[in-house]
Amino acid sequence: MPSTDTLETIDDIRSRFFPVRLPGAGSGVGRCVDEATFREAVGHIYADVFPDRDAHPYRPKSDELVAEYRRMHQERILMEDGDGKVMGWLKGRMADPDTFYLGTSGMLPEYRSQRLAALCYSKLLDYLEALGYERVTSEHHPSNRTAMIFQLKHGFSIEGMSLDERWGPMVKMVRFFDRDRQAEFDRRFGFEQYPKGA
Repeated sequence: MPSTDTLETIDDIRSRFFPVRLPGAGSGVGRCVDEATFREAVGHIYADVFPDRDAHPYRPKSDELVAEYRRMHQERILMEDGDGKVMGWLKGRMADPDTFYLGTSGMLPEYRSQRLAALCYSKLLDYLEALGYERVTSEHHPSNRTAMIFQLKHGFSIEGMSLDERWGPMVKMVRFFDRDRQAEFDRRFGFEQYPKGA
């Protein structure tokens, strides 16, 4: 068994993937930040990214629940242009030791055609695989075709649906890093071969 001195920490592995240089947009960057920095930055652009969306009201939680939540692995990525203006974000957390849950993402409309989110997203997936996660999940409103098509292009599959009083109906999506998990998913949820001929 290797010495703990030689084992990479999450911070060590993260430093191999982030910050990531973004093409265009004045040679911007995608960087990992703490919760306070993330909340402040996203708060400034949220209404411009989602002008028609009502945010679920935030209610303060008990100190014990907040402390427990902060112990879980979390990632907060801001995408900034060359002048430091926040263009978009990605945020997620550990759901269980096998699964990372991508909870929220957004990009200002004027940057969406530059495919900056795709570069950061791919880098995040590579990073999560390097950490040892076996699967990544997310949830989207059924009318959010853009997000679901984006994830399908990144190897996600539709896993099911859920109903939630805060967000309404949600399509659950999953991406597997482990080929055995993908094969099992395909076996359990795939269509049987249709018989050929009469």
